[in-house]
This record gives sequence, structure tokens and C-alpha cells, in this order.
Amino acid sequence: MENNTNLLTDELKKFGIMTENNQFSKKLSDNEIKNFLKGGILIAENDQNRLTFSITDDKLNVNAYTKDIINHKDLSSAELFEISSKNSNLYKVMADYGTITHIGKGNFNHNPDNEKTTFVEIENERGKTLFFGNKLDEILKDFKPGDKIQINQTGIEKSTFKTEIDGEAKDISRYDNLFLIRPFEEKNKQFQSKIFELDLKDKTIKDLDTTNYELKSVNGQTLSERQLQQLRKGKEVKLDEETTIQLSPKADNDKKLSASVKALLITSIMIDGGITFMMIKGIQKLAKMQEENKKQLESQKYLVELQKLKSFLQSKAEQYPDNKKIISDLNVVSKEISNVQSKNTEQEKNDDTVRLKVNDRDTYEDANRKKEEEIIEEEKSQLPAFKRGR
Repeated sequence: MENNTNLLTDELKKFGIMTENNQFSKKLSDNEIKNFLKGGILIAENDQNRLTFSITDDKLNVNAYTKDIINHKDLSSAELFEISSKNSNLYKVMADYGTITHIGKGNFNHNPDNEKTTFVEIENERGKTLFFGNKLDEILKDFKPGDKIQINQTGIEKSTFKTEIDGEAKDISRYDNLFLIRPFEEKNKQFQSKIFELDLKDKTIKDLDTTNYELKSVNGQTLSERQLQQLRKGKEVKLDEETTIQLSPKADNDKKLSASVKALLITSIMIDGGITFMMIKGIQKLAKMQEENKKQLESQKYLVELQKLKSFLQSKAEQYPDNKKIISDLNVVSKEISNVQSKNTEQEKNDDTVRLKVNDRDTYEDANRKKEEEIIEEEKSQLPAFKRGR
């Protein structure tokens, strides 16, 4: 046990978590140290990797994740890890007010693979909101559940540790949220929210301020207040059985919307100076029928709707010749038309063959003659055999 403890101490010193005088680094809070010693996770990074540290059976576990994103001025190490490991967007409240309902410690975003940190939960007319941060312990010492507060994230604090990795001296860093908390005053109340998303194309994190985001309708369908609130929180909103929409900071349209249509995906199009989505319900339903191998008539209806959409896109392409998205959508629709026409032509050939076999007079008479010959042969075989006498 003593040897294991010595090995663990040496490893902790190697990564700068402990100092040469066997003390934990002063850059770690008491809360972080306690959680770490209880099996919690510490997250840090260097130029190449994002690292997680944990202790199991007196052994230091170190996991390295390829650092494929840069840091962000509004995100802690735990939040950066969450975005990169799950490859999903992250909704974050930057400022809010309300009554403290709970102060505690837990894994960030309830993810057991992420680090454990202090959190404060507040409640107001919009519901409950959680704020996570290793620096909250100190700031919350003068507050308790039941107090009404205003909380604002003021920035990110970077801590750097000197380490030795593969015989080389290197720096690893941690990022923590910084907050300002004060008693609530109605005249000074503030609220701000953002969505963060990883963009693999240029290896950056894009953000979108959703505090005052507005969207009245999509495809002529009016959004409810609840749907709008869900969008602001980065959640998917289902418009109908075929279509879902979601806010995406990396989307290249003015409304920052991404859309998913099961039958046919048509992206954003400039119309009358604004953004809309060509997700025509008729096309969706007809495409679904086609997928389920229903009658050819449905394919014909689907083709008609596609051709209408193609004409519409062509007119918009002439109106907005520099909009590459319209050209892209036009190509998608044209390709789908070709596919449908090809399938219909093949089906018509098969139908012609069937009709020929049924209606061709010579084929019909040949079949009858063959049937009569088979009957005669069968009757002959059933006649009794007679021996010829002398």
C-alpha cells in the first residue's frame, strides 16, 4: 500500500497536480482536491491533447483525447470536454436571476465521465437553471437557499501546471468559470443565454446568443411560445412527422437554422430577402408513400410535385443568381426527378411485358392448344391396355 501511495504521489508530481513538497497545487481549489481524491475527474489540456485525470485503487488514470478544437472565451474545461466528447451543441445561461433552491456538487451536465464541480440552482418564472464552476464555493459563502440573487458569468480563469511528459517539460492548462453574484434588484435584473457548437470544418467553436432570438413561423407554420423556447435552448423542435428544426450556430443562413426532413432534405433558400425552408408537406408524404412501395400513381404525383418545386427554384435562382444554396437545392431536386423518372420508366417496361403476355392473341391460342394436347395425352394414358390374340 505504501509503495502504491509513493507511486501515486510521484505521478501526481509529474503532472504538476502536486508540488515537490507533497502539497497539492495552489491552483486547485479545496473542492477540486476533495472531489479528485474521492475518484472525481480533473480535466486539463496541452497543445496536442485534452487530458482527464482520476484516481482508482491508488493509481492515477490519465486519458488523452485529441484536441481537435480551440478554446473559447466563455467555456470552462468541463464544458469544452462536454462539447468535444459528445459532439453536440451546449446550451449555457450566461446571466440570470432567481431564488436559490439548491447548492451542491455534481458531475457537469449530469455526465459521469465529466468532472465533478460545485453548482448552484436558481428558480424564476422561466423555471430552474444550473450554474457550474469550481470558483462558486468561495463566491457562495455569503448566500444560502432561499436567497434571491443575480448571477453573471464574467469570464474564464486559466490555470497552468508545469508537467513532465515523456521526459519533456510541458504546460497543461485548466479553464474555470468566473462569476459575479449579488443580491437581486428588480431594476438591475439581467438574463442572457447562448448555444455553443463544434464546427469540424475549421476546428472552432461557434456561438449564438439566443437571449432575444425570434422566429414566428417556418413553412407557414406558426411556432408556439414553447417551441420557440425549445429552439432557444438548442433543442430539436418537431414541426410534423417528417420535419424537425434546430438552432445551429454553424449554420450558414441568417436564422441559424438546420432542418432534417426524412423524405427529402432541402436546405435554406433566400426568398423575398428572408430565410425560409422548402419542406413541402405534399412532397414529404408522397415520398414516404413511394418508400413504402405503394401504387405507381403516387410516384407520378411525387414527380409532379418535384417538377413544381424545380420550377420554383429556377425562378429563385434567376432572382438571386449569387445564392449558391439555391443552386445546390436545385441540383438535389433535379437528381431526385431523374431517379423517379428512371424508376417509372422501368416500371412501365415491366407493365408492357405483362400486358403483352395477357392480351397477345397468338400467345393466348398457343397456350390453349398446348392445354388441349396435354388433356388428350392424359386421357390416352388412362385407357386400358389390350393384348392382341392369335
